[in-house]
Amino acid sequence: MQTFKFEQVLESLESMDSWLVSLGIKGKSDHWHQAAKTLRRSIEERDRAERGESRAFVPNYVHGLFEALEVHAVLQAFSGETSPALKEKVKRALCGPVQPPNEEPKNSEGRNTMFELSLAADWKNRGNPVELGEPDIRLLLARSTVLVECKRPFYEDTVLSNIQDAASQLGKELDKALNLQALGIIAISLSRVFTQNDLVCKADEQDGKEFARKEFDAMIERHKATWRVREFLNFHPRIVAVMFHLAVPWDIHGERLVYLTLVNYIQAGASYQTFLSFQRDMERLG
Repeated sequence: MQTFKFEQVLESLESMDSWLVSLGIKGKSDHWHQAAKTLRRSIEERDRAERGESRAFVPNYVHGLFEALEVHAVLQAFSGETSPALKEKVKRALCGPVQPPNEEPKNSEGRNTMFELSLAADWKNRGNPVELGEPDIRLLLARSTVLVECKRPFYEDTVLSNIQDAASQLGKELDKALNLQALGIIAISLSRVFTQNDLVCKADEQDGKEFARKEFDAMIERHKATWRVREFLNFHPRIVAVMFHLAVPWDIHGERLVYLTLVNYIQAGASYQTFLSFQRDMERLG
């Protein structure tokens, strides 16, 4: 769980345009820039309230600030880098509707790609090298290279097909000559499924974290049969786990926005010992 001052995030986002230009990307009317505008407007309205003036409504407040935090993390991780793979992912991530509630399966590619970028950024910001491309992420741990295939299902009843597609894609990658010593994980974002893009958690830090963890774990438990969790063991013998991932907008009494992410690992085709070793390595990331 990470908390940020609004000014800290805004300062970071003010470097966004120069970085995008270095990647050969021009963007102004996208949801990254809209998130920066929402953040700037929120600071202005907060300052008005502190002066005793009336505070105006800020459209897309929580979703905008949450996306600002994700862009902030990406800038922290990849500012200064200009690889073709990064450029391609950033171009795709800028696409899609400004407001998450307007997202549909046909225009979800931008935020699907943003899941890949924000997951890679999170690991990189914790000190672990990552590479972007195909598969989506290559995570370089101390004792192994982990290939990561990411999916962001839109509905509960499409989670299984997303997992199966990822397992098929990842198995083919692991069988390539350069990956014969690598491991693999399937990263499934449940954020869209969990929130339906209109749920915001409002609570104290501890209560909010406990609520999100309880509901996240309950969702996975409730769908173990329909998502065929037991069949994960039949995946490629070097696919270590299916990693369910959740990030939710969390507003603490209108004072701070918290970036809360939760993960739940379920063993897949690799041995139990390999799974335990992988879990320990991931726990060291924090």
